[in-house]
Amino acid sequence: MQKKVLIGLLALFSFVACNTRQDNQQEDAVIVKDEVERTGDELKIVAIITVKPEQIRDMLPLFQEIVQGSQEEDGCISYNLHQDIKDSTKFIMLEEWKSQDAINYHNNTDHFKSFKAASKDMVEKSEVSVMKLIY
Repeated sequence: MQKKVLIGLLALFSFVACNTRQDNQQEDAVIVKDEVERTGDELKIVAIITVKPEQIRDMLPLFQEIVQGSQEEDGCISYNLHQDIKDSTKFIMLEEWKSQDAINYHNNTDHFKSFKAASKDMVEKSEVSVMKLIY
């Protein structure tokens, strides 16, 4: 009987541990602005950022700042960070912008420049693709 109770408690603790969010994660983190008037000029960006394993914890606040600052920009439709579930060093930023002008403005903001400078030694590699909707 004690063995069954112990196994049940271990299972419960494992479930709770696996379903507890990491520090600095918001419950409803995905932001998409409502009622975006589509012009056909919208562009999406997929930025894949591989962080040095020992730097992940230090990168999270930097990611949080860039996401929050970017989501507040007028030209931003959506800007959200995702983490690969099989490779915790891989982060994917999914962005949607109203136009190339909005991206150009974003790339010159203080929060973007600060993110690039603060993260440069923490990033192992990054790949950025800018896309337009076809269908």
